[in-house]
Amino acid sequence: MDERRQAMRLTGRKSLLLGISLIMSFIGALGAGVMLGTGLNWWMFAVFAAMAIFGSVWASKILKPVPDVGIIIKYNFPKDAGYYQKGKRKTTPVNDNDILYHLKMFLPFIQIGMFVFAAALFGTSHQSSETMRRVGAINFDCGRAELIVVEQGAFGSYADLRIYNSEAEHIESIHIRAEDSMPTIDSIKGKNVYVSYRDFPGGDSILSYDRVMLGESLIDHDKLKFNYHFINIK
Repeated sequence: MDERRQAMRLTGRKSLLLGISLIMSFIGALGAGVMLGTGLNWWMFAVFAAMAIFGSVWASKILKPVPDVGIIIKYNFPKDAGYYQKGKRKTTPVNDNDILYHLKMFLPFIQIGMFVFAAALFGTSHQSSETMRRVGAINFDCGRAELIVVEQGAFGSYADLRIYNSEAEHIESIHIRAEDSMPTIDSIKGKNVYVSYRDFPGGDSILSYDRVMLGESLIDHDKLKFNYHFINIK
C-alpha cells in the first residue's frame, strides 16, 4: 500500500498530465455549454464536447490506480461527531489519495454541472438580449413567407426564414446568415425558394448551403421540405 500511495502523489509528470486532462475536460464542458446555450456554432459544440470527453477519459485513465480509500463524510452526531471514511472515524490528515479518489468519483458530476451551468447562463442571457425585426415578406400560391432578422447583441445577427401555408400554419423555418449581407426573398415557385444576397463576401454567384445556412438548418438540410436556392448579386 505504501508504494501505491507514493506512486499517486500530486507531483511530477503524472501531476502535469492530470492537470492538462482536467483543463481539457473543464474547458470542453464549459465551451459545449456555451455553444448549446447560444446556438452559435454546432460544429464548435461538437469540438468542445469531444474535448470534454477526451479529457475526462484521459483523466480517468490516469486516476485508475488510485486505491479505493472511500468518500469522506462528516457526521454531526451528538456523541460521535466528526469525519468518517468507509464507516470508520478518520483520524489521519487528508492525503493525496483522498483528494485523487474524490476527484475520480466526482469528476463526471463536476463536468455535468459546469455544462448545465454554462448552457443555462448563456442561454438565458442570449435569449434576453435578442431583438427581432421583420425585413421582408412574400405571398405565394400555397401560403406566405417572411424574413425575420434576429439581433443578438455581441453575438451578431442571423435571419430566420419562415414559411406558412394558406391557413397561416407554420411549415418550416431555416436560419441563414445576415451579418455581412442582408438576404431578400425573391420568389417561391412550388417547392423552390429563391433567396438573393447583395455583395455577399466572396466571388461566387451561386451560394451553397454551407455558405449560407446555420446550425440545425445546415446539419439537417436534407430533411427540409423546400428546396432553397441562394444567389449573390454583385
